[in-house]
Amino acid sequence: MEIKEFSEKYIKDVAQIEKQCFSNPWQETVLAGELQNACSHIYVAVENGRAVGYAMLYILCGEADVIRVAVLPEFRRSGAARSLLLKSFENNKTDSVFLDVRESNAPAIKLYQSLGFIDTGVRKDYYSNPTENAVLMKKEF
Repeated sequence: MEIKEFSEKYIKDVAQIEKQCFSNPWQETVLAGELQNACSHIYVAVENGRAVGYAMLYILCGEADVIRVAVLPEFRRSGAARSLLLKSFENNKTDSVFLDVRESNAPAIKLYQSLGFIDTGVRKDYYSNPTENAVLMKKEF
């Protein structure tokens, strides 16, 4: 598995990942627009020429927000999400990184904790479809 920068080549793959992983998936047009967003830094995990996972960070003023992390179900527990995040952090030096995650997503929370993120709070009813609290997390460098 290779970690590469997101490009037009992977828009359709990432849109499919969105559909399989999120209850409110982003459309191809939205993903294509991220290529023009100077704050957006996106990496894809590529297996046999197709994207099987991706991570998106917004970076501004020395801080990063993890906006999306998703891996196709058949590639989970392969280290793809960890590799995506580590490459994102390595290529985009910041003072701190923030994220939110559904409180029921125990595997993701465990991954983030293993990368040095700490819980900083809960945002009540943040997610929809279904409604769920968000766990807020932060990592400092």
